[in-house]
Amino acid sequence: MFAYRFRVIFEEQDGFSRDIELGVDQTFLDFYNIITDNLSLDKTVPSSFYLSDHRFRKKKEIVQSGQDNESNAPSTDVSGEETTMKERKLIMDKCPLNEFIDDPHQRFLFIYDMNKEWTFYIELSKIVSREKDTVYPRVANSVGGVPIEISRKPRPLPGIDDDDEMDFNEDAEMTSDERKIVPDSEETYGEEDMDEFDDSSFYNEAMDGSQDLDEDKL
Repeated sequence: MFAYRFRVIFEEQDGFSRDIELGVDQTFLDFYNIITDNLSLDKTVPSSFYLSDHRFRKKKEIVQSGQDNESNAPSTDVSGEETTMKERKLIMDKCPLNEFIDDPHQRFLFIYDMNKEWTFYIELSKIVSREKDTVYPRVANSVGGVPIEISRKPRPLPGIDDDDEMDFNEDAEMTSDERKIVPDSEETYGEEDMDEFDDSSFYNEAMDGSQDLDEDKL
């Protein structure tokens, strides 16, 4: 038995690649699962594969089961006028890879999150013999970390650990009335405290203590 080895790269991150191997009889759903599992992607986000030409121009779409599996496709009736008909979309778990590969460098696109269209470029790089006792699909080689833009794992705030972030969130949730309550033990400045800053002696003392002050410029 044989396996396809695909090189997967991500358009938004230089130095990122995955070499993924799948059995020739496995489906695009298997391909989808190995990509999303490896990159910790949210599987509830609508995503699709696209058949493409050698320049990665989109052709036929292959969707997840449960997505709208019909699309409006233009057609021409006997009178030559363009009409609209319902065309069934291809479904990942119904599409074995070997039925869609007719080029030694076959190319596909994987679009994660159809709203933001994070794009992965996929190219068949080699056909290899399946290794005994190896489970497919598998990631044969991995370069670069998970793209931060698309990972479902939230990014921590710089310099804030989990405990600090929890305290920060608790402070943020305080109501305006709660913020007005200040313990007696805390020192605060009131109007009477500010009087000392209005005393001209305060400024005179500051001026006398400044050695670099140019009196001619006063």
